[in-house]
Amino acid sequence: MTAATVVGFLIVTVISSFLSMVIFAAFIASASTSKPVKVQEGSLMKINLSGAVVERSESDEMEALMRAMGEDVSSVSLDDLRSAIDKAASADEIIGIYIECGALSASPASVQEIRGMLKEFREESGKPVYAYADNFTQGAYWAVADADAIWLNPHGLLSLSGITMQTMFFEKALSNLGIEMQVFKVGTFKSAVEPYTRNSMSDANREQMQLIADNIWAQMVSDAGNRPMQRTADGSGIATPARQALADGFVHGLLYRQDVEERLDSLTGRDVKFIGYRKFNRAVENVVTAANTVAVLYATGAIDGGQQGDMDSEKIVKELNRLADNDKVKAVVLRVNSPGGSAFGSEQMWYAAKRLREKKPLVVSMGDYAASGGYYMSCMADTIVAQPTTLTGSIGIFGMFPCAERLLDKIGVSFDGVKTAEHADFGLISRPVTESERAIMQKHINDGYELFVSRCAEGRGMTADEIKAIAEGRVWTGADALRLGLVDELGGLDRAIEIAGEMASLANYRVAEYPKKKDFMTQFMETLNSDIEARILSRRLGTSAVWYDALRRAQSMQGVQALMPYMIIAD
Repeated sequence: MTAATVVGFLIVTVISSFLSMVIFAAFIASASTSKPVKVQEGSLMKINLSGAVVERSESDEMEALMRAMGEDVSSVSLDDLRSAIDKAASADEIIGIYIECGALSASPASVQEIRGMLKEFREESGKPVYAYADNFTQGAYWAVADADAIWLNPHGLLSLSGITMQTMFFEKALSNLGIEMQVFKVGTFKSAVEPYTRNSMSDANREQMQLIADNIWAQMVSDAGNRPMQRTADGSGIATPARQALADGFVHGLLYRQDVEERLDSLTGRDVKFIGYRKFNRAVENVVTAANTVAVLYATGAIDGGQQGDMDSEKIVKELNRLADNDKVKAVVLRVNSPGGSAFGSEQMWYAAKRLREKKPLVVSMGDYAASGGYYMSCMADTIVAQPTTLTGSIGIFGMFPCAERLLDKIGVSFDGVKTAEHADFGLISRPVTESERAIMQKHINDGYELFVSRCAEGRGMTADEIKAIAEGRVWTGADALRLGLVDELGGLDRAIEIAGEMASLANYRVAEYPKKKDFMTQFMETLNSDIEARILSRRLGTSAVWYDALRRAQSMQGVQALMPYMIIAD
């Protein structure tokens, strides 16, 4: 009777909790379905440039629910931002854009994507862009450096400290535990395995990382125009006082936040109103009557990593096949933002991309990363567009198997058993691989590398030797990749869509995004089943979450990997 009572109580509690969450979620959903928004004349579209930059936004209801749970979900979604800025350029009610800058967590290519949107807005509409910050971080400043007016709090700071790139190494920790990582790879520069086998960068990896850092910094210096970026970075860069920032031409004036609106009234000659970019995006519908479609397919995250937010190669293959067979879709833009992952999954997506290209134009738009497996799936495109600071290439593969023989011996654990074939116990952590197994695995890796190279050579119209000369697992920036023939043009997603429309000879077309965004309840149910702890940590750790992510993925990594090295690019 006692047991039955306890079980009954638990069942009621679980069901009640679940129903409460569903009711709460429904309340959030209904509460966030706001009344129609009217955009007032003389409005400035306001952008809060802070938090993490993401490719696509979640539902408004989902963000409301996360806030209700006490989570800071401040982020900048590139898809919403792009749509809002496009609409603002032609909206008579919008007289310009006002940006409030905070701590921005973004890779260089995402910052350049935002810069490109703002530049196009100014050039096409002739409307101004204004920016303010209590304290300017390097990434946020880079994004708004071309604004018509930039203001800084009189007691704020400008942080311009240059670029650093770091990798975390675990070999000593693994060795202390008695674990050895047995590595099979191809490529002098294929450094994704180094964190598990070394305690510092190899000379080859240091060479490529320094070149990437130099190229990103050179791009920032170029975008800053005549401002003394290098002198500032070498001097007071980590904390340049506001008055010095004004004297050096980094900002146009010093204002307290509460005085900004008055200054905007004076500049525009109006009593300005503000409307957030997300609210404006919802308020103004895209009026599209074109029958033809250019599809944008988002392929983001590590390939088949098995974690929340990773790319599922099977789903991407299905989407590519659907788009290939959809007669209304006249061209496809594949938006790739991935450091790579499963070599097998990359090959499947490569084949689906090839099949699609045989039927209609295929353009790849590279985001922050399109490296290793991310490049594998991209190389068959008719045209590849990347930002100058996109990290790409990394043509190489590897495999790793841990051996915990020493650890098991330390703690007094041993294994014994029987087998029916020489290699039946291959891959078990209780023993190291044998020389014959090592030879078999290395041949498998070599064959995989040759296949990767051949795919790139076919897609880029180059010889295998030409690809190998720039492969070996080496990571390149988009600017170098253009020079080497790995990409065709520098630019963002908008430019890739434009190219796709031109290739399909379309005068008018609508842009449709795939996969379709999940509705709130689907996201809500997935959140209940997903790794919520990882999601929250990712938001709270910011750019440092890459290390947590690397450790999680090392646990779930299976099969041969086409993956670029984990690194943090700090600004």
